[in-house]
Amino acid sequence: MRWGRLVLAAAIFVFGLAASAVAGPIGDAVFAIEAKHGNAPHEVIRQLQALEAQARAAGGDDLRIFLAAWGYAHASIDKPAVADAAIEELTDLGERTHNNAALASAYTLKAAMLSFSGQVRAAFGWIESAVPLSETVGSPDLHYWVTMTAGDLATSNGHIDEGIRLFEASVAAARQSRNPRREAQAYQCLAPLRLVKGMFDASIRDAVRVRELGAQAQDSSLVISGWVLEALAAEAHGEKEHGVRARRSAMALAEQIRPGADPKLNSQASGVGGLSTEMETLLSLSGMYLSVRDFDAARDYAARARSHAEALHDPDNAARATINLGLADIGAGRLQAGKKAADDGVAALEHKKRDAELLIQINRYAAALERAGDAAAALQRLRESLLLETELARRDRQSTVVALQRESSFQQRQRQMDKLEHDNTLQAVEIARRNTERLLMLLLAGAMAIGVVVAWRLYLRARESNRQLRLNNETLEFASNHDLVTGLFNRRAMERDVVAMNGEPFSGAWVSIKQFGLIVGSVGHQQGDNLLCQIAQRLEEVVLQCGGQLYRVDGVTFAAIYRFAGNETRLRKTLEALTSAMDAPFKIGNQDLIVSIGVGASEYPTDATSVMEVARLAELAKLQAHAEPGNSYVIYDARMGNTQRDKLHMETRMLKALEHGDFEVYYQGQRDLRDGGIKGFEALIRWHDNGKMVSPAQFIPLAEESGLIVRLGSWVLHQACRQAKAWADAGLGRPVVAVNISPRQFNHPDFMTTVRAALQTTGVDPAQIELEITEGSVMDDAEASISQLHALRALGLALAIDDFGTGYASLSYLRRFPLNRLKVDRSFIMQLGNSEGDDTIVRTVIELAHSLGLSVTAEGVETVAQEATLRSWDCDVVQGFLHSRPSPAAVATDLLVTERKGMPAAA
Repeated sequence: MRWGRLVLAAAIFVFGLAASAVAGPIGDAVFAIEAKHGNAPHEVIRQLQALEAQARAAGGDDLRIFLAAWGYAHASIDKPAVADAAIEELTDLGERTHNNAALASAYTLKAAMLSFSGQVRAAFGWIESAVPLSETVGSPDLHYWVTMTAGDLATSNGHIDEGIRLFEASVAAARQSRNPRREAQAYQCLAPLRLVKGMFDASIRDAVRVRELGAQAQDSSLVISGWVLEALAAEAHGEKEHGVRARRSAMALAEQIRPGADPKLNSQASGVGGLSTEMETLLSLSGMYLSVRDFDAARDYAARARSHAEALHDPDNAARATINLGLADIGAGRLQAGKKAADDGVAALEHKKRDAELLIQINRYAAALERAGDAAAALQRLRESLLLETELARRDRQSTVVALQRESSFQQRQRQMDKLEHDNTLQAVEIARRNTERLLMLLLAGAMAIGVVVAWRLYLRARESNRQLRLNNETLEFASNHDLVTGLFNRRAMERDVVAMNGEPFSGAWVSIKQFGLIVGSVGHQQGDNLLCQIAQRLEEVVLQCGGQLYRVDGVTFAAIYRFAGNETRLRKTLEALTSAMDAPFKIGNQDLIVSIGVGASEYPTDATSVMEVARLAELAKLQAHAEPGNSYVIYDARMGNTQRDKLHMETRMLKALEHGDFEVYYQGQRDLRDGGIKGFEALIRWHDNGKMVSPAQFIPLAEESGLIVRLGSWVLHQACRQAKAWADAGLGRPVVAVNISPRQFNHPDFMTTVRAALQTTGVDPAQIELEITEGSVMDDAEASISQLHALRALGLALAIDDFGTGYASLSYLRRFPLNRLKVDRSFIMQLGNSEGDDTIVRTVIELAHSLGLSVTAEGVETVAQEATLRSWDCDVVQGFLHSRPSPAAVATDLLVTERKGMPAAA
């Protein structure tokens, strides 16, 4: 439906790159390439590659124009990763240099990219941000590009009135730049919208303006388009003779341009873009009537468009018209007839090619089915959409890696440059001061006779250096007592204020943001800082209203000091005010985020005998609040200290057990569902404490909390590597041993060193070791995790996501992780056959993994029925009590020996 408008956007794109600043030679070269090869994006990309180095060296508007053209060309050939990289650079250029033209170009390019992939609602959100920015630049060229794109997206979202307003703004921008071709193109978009709204006289006037302005621009295709629009508007108004005259004029002009063309089949055969053919115009009108739910009119125009397409032997447009015909029938209640027509159109497009256009049409079809109440058919189409999106995403995997590397390199260079600039400023001031003072002393001692003039000049230089040093000291003094991100007082300022209270009773509250790492992994560090500032502003307002002072003590933790104590009712109201401040969502970019906090409080001298003890007890209460869902607060109670002592006691016992060798690695077998053989084992840690087995559920969470999990994980990894090497040396094959890696272990700075040391000291084949990493581990900092996962794969190790389905990994990140396997969590397997929802999730995960080239292991398989179901869904490997329980290494070895001899093994 929107293809004609997208062609029109591509045709005018190069004109919108210009801004208030005059483009340099690089920008002019980009304009020339777009003008010559605008309809051939692959050729545009090839020509632009030769200009990249010069554009980056030139910077400014030359770089902005290059990035906009580069990103638009890649977006039009379904390369979203490269387009995203260009958008990021344009955004950074705009924010660093306060260049609204760059920001408007970035947002418009993002909207175009989303529009190409069918995400017209999200695209409209971005273009709404670009319109006011383009108005501040003072460039009619840029404003024309932005408003034309915005009008197209508003129309696609069914906002016909908003589309008319934006296209009228495009007319004004084109008229200001004195460009009749652009003004004609804007009227060309306005005419069908007014026709759909029933404004027939205005639509006819717009069509006449298209013809007149097209003639001024010497563009025959625009003149023909004006005649066709005038004919359609006159026919809709009941002026049949007027419509016939206009159509004959269109056919006569088309015959002059293309002699021999059949005017009965296509009265605009010479058109090259936009609504330059009657068939494209009919298709566009059909889509607009669908947007305003006028299904009879939509069906009429779709049928006429299909007749034109079939007569011209144009299968693509015939398929699109057939889909519009089906959607009109579905909307009018003729479900079966509509589904048949839409199915035929989708099948025709799929037979022709599998690209973003097919994805757009499938999503439109699914939305229509959902509105009609046919949920099953809508779900089927949504599954096809997911598979096609995955297929298209796989094609872009290599470009994604390149874009990520470029982004990471740029951010690293920017941080290095900022640090060097700060250090150089301080050093330069200090060196200047010392050199000046030394020179002053030498000159005064050796050449007093030079006179007062020379001494005075040197004195002035010394005073300037001292002034500069004083200013820098004041800056450093401010930085030493304030947080640079939020502007709040920091921990040092808090300690200073508490000491100044001189023993006066007070209450201390510690506030921590829950799952902030996951939020940053989703929105990025820049938006994460923005969110942190908004949170700080809300908290500070509440704290000041309650008579306190707010501080930021570390990354995600704030502290509040209140000058009262011993009043529990007042303290609870104060803490409730803090948690209530987080109820409303935060606006970050184009999305709303709900943030939860945990608050812990203690009082001096009620709970603690020293100021530092108040902080420790409040932190302890905050940790307990963090374990509760949503916004929560906890006031310190003496019983919390007992719980903490129990944890410390168990932590001490674990340290001794690690030193005395009381830990042991058990192995649980994994069986291949295709041949029934042992695929490998999962290494599981067990603790023998004074003859009793301690459940991992008791000591693993504490080890993770205390950091001891890093030592335990390293020990398990070494033991697993030794056992895998022993099995290989004994001739028992090369079974793969899976080792669980905890989030804290994965994110530890020495993790890569530990892995390399385990492989080198044991001599094991890396292909025998598979590292199982939870979703939460890699999503805390997804970009850093991608780099580390690639480094692990480079060592030859296999990688798996453990407990898949219980975490936060999105499809966009999953396809970028260099994985070998997904492990479905046992909680889903336990409900197989009992929960239709869990059945759907497991089957979908298996299909998704296979579409990404990954194998699947199902955990917790305990019954033959579960295994049979998983086999029917093509699951690769099963693990559970049905075949093998966790056992010592000797029992696992016997299991391998038995299988090597060809004897059946006991489950």
